[in-house]
Amino acid sequence: MREVQARRVRLRRILALAAVASTLVLGAIGWWTHLEVEQSMRATRGAALASVLDSQAQSLRVWIDDQKLGIARLARDRQLREAAASLADIAGDTGAEPTSYCVSPAARRLAAQLDDALTGAGTVAFNLVVASGRIVASNPAEYCGLRYRAETFESSLAPAFDGDTLFLPPHDDAANLEGAPRSLPLDQPLIWIRSPMRDANNDVIAVLGIGYLANEQFSTILAAARAGQTDEVYAFDRNGVMLSRSRFEETLYERASLPVGASSIGRLVLRSPLDDDSARTRLVEAALAAKSAPESASGMLLDPYPGYLATPVVGGWRRLAGDDLFIAIEMSADEAYAPLEALDTVFAVVFGILILAVCVALFYWFTAVLIRAEVEKDRMGPYWLGERIGKGGVGNVYRARHDLLKRPSAVKLLKPSRATDEMTARFRREAKLASQLTHPNMIDIYDYGVGIDGSLFYAMELLEGDTVGDLVLRGGPMPVARAVHLLRQVCAGLAEAHGKGLVHRDISVTNIMACLYGGEYDFAKILDFGLVKSVTGDDQTQTVTRSVRILGTVQYMAPERLHDPSDVDVRADVYAVGAVAFFIVSGRRMFESEDTLALTSRVLNEMPPRLSEVAARPIPAELDALVARCLAKSRDDRPESILAVKEVLDRIAEHHRWTQSDAKATWEALHAKGVGDK
Repeated sequence: MREVQARRVRLRRILALAAVASTLVLGAIGWWTHLEVEQSMRATRGAALASVLDSQAQSLRVWIDDQKLGIARLARDRQLREAAASLADIAGDTGAEPTSYCVSPAARRLAAQLDDALTGAGTVAFNLVVASGRIVASNPAEYCGLRYRAETFESSLAPAFDGDTLFLPPHDDAANLEGAPRSLPLDQPLIWIRSPMRDANNDVIAVLGIGYLANEQFSTILAAARAGQTDEVYAFDRNGVMLSRSRFEETLYERASLPVGASSIGRLVLRSPLDDDSARTRLVEAALAAKSAPESASGMLLDPYPGYLATPVVGGWRRLAGDDLFIAIEMSADEAYAPLEALDTVFAVVFGILILAVCVALFYWFTAVLIRAEVEKDRMGPYWLGERIGKGGVGNVYRARHDLLKRPSAVKLLKPSRATDEMTARFRREAKLASQLTHPNMIDIYDYGVGIDGSLFYAMELLEGDTVGDLVLRGGPMPVARAVHLLRQVCAGLAEAHGKGLVHRDISVTNIMACLYGGEYDFAKILDFGLVKSVTGDDQTQTVTRSVRILGTVQYMAPERLHDPSDVDVRADVYAVGAVAFFIVSGRRMFESEDTLALTSRVLNEMPPRLSEVAARPIPAELDALVARCLAKSRDDRPESILAVKEVLDRIAEHHRWTQSDAKATWEALHAKGVGDK
């Protein structure tokens, strides 16, 4: 009987395996068929979208070229050139008032001739700009006498003064004018064609600009390609702002993405509402990432992605040559791949059979995945994480242990909430530059990597000790000998960094630790390289921070950094070392204020007291003078290098020795309740 039962069990196993194998084969065939059909359909849809996009790009180029040709021809008209020359002469007088040229006979002749020449051309504005950036004739008249901002002149007018006829995509021209009134007649984006006007000597004396409404012919050309229910061709600029009229403005009004009645031209930023960080849509990002590609670059995105209405779309983009202008085509993914629905239904049935056949295996597989995920959440690369031992604004530090070496370590993780492009680049640079430093007074970086959840981390040595700031708060001001002992080590570590062209920029009492290291007490370690900067130009420090901001601790920040955060050299660290010395020897800060702005003002404008005036114990004159020099407002008055500071500290140490016996006794007294690991 047992043999029969065994044979039945074996037979059931064989039948089960055969059923599973057959289902897997059937599923594989169905999946392969689905992929082949889907790939073919995507290729067909991509070709159709690309064809429409090419056609619209060509139509837009023809329209732009026609307008440029017409305005260039108009700018060569003899009567217009004479009027422009007269206006340029009047405006060239430095004492000329706008009334002397805005309402002059030459301005009236110019306006009359342009009105006749541009009748029915769809234009709504014109202006004449001279080399100073001043508008000397304009319709509407309210713009006459205003001046273009310098940056606008360089990008939008200077090439025309060099002889080029320019096409400028839709933009708010009033925002580019100095001292423009809050309310001007043209309150919507205009397209401008600008062409040089020359005098009898063929020298460019002015630039003629003709303005067109963006929601007229420009948008109409793009709207002509709409064939389905959801397809749309639109234009956008380098900032991801839509430059043509959206097909879905009513939907945007309902979702409060646009004020009711407002045009999307120049106002709608093409972002995905589904993205927590409000990032630009994937299509816009792909187009802008190809700015350095050859002109007329293009691309297709045939995998569905969230469009600016949050619905899944597919599309493509093209850069218009030389115009800093992009056009795109998008279509709902449902409409684009509608024929796949029937195939998906058949495939779903086949795949359902596969799921029924292997559901038990999947159950055990998912269980294993969940167990593994529960275990791996405390793992970062080859390191097992323990309790958190440090918390900062950008990252957290955890006690850790290497999986194979069993070496105690500290692992710093970048907080997911702070993982912006800037902070990610700064975190990577911190690990990279810190790992290049080998001095024993610099914290040693072991490893850098990305966890299974995508978190950035780097591992470093686990230190036993306290920051010098904590030591002062717990035990009061340090004896001169101990302070000099620690500061000499800090200078030694910084000397290596400075020798490699690196400035720490965040030396403070929280970033210096006094450790029990290798059996030696009061061994100084410099921490936190988040603000380190290369002054040799070898790294891309300048690209990490896109907008210059004051980063660091104001109490220890050199005045020149507060004036200009990007203006820094090694003497900024010299200042910070002086500020640290002041605090650990005196037990008090140089300046006290709860308000950051007031504190910044005091650092910039007030001289700190002399160390000898505030310290509770006698201060060597040489140390008092050194700290005062380090804290000089002008960096030219500070010691020229950190080694110069160390040389003075070395001389002081000859008369104020701090032995290991002294350090051990102080350590044991201050750490009677246990030493913190950092």
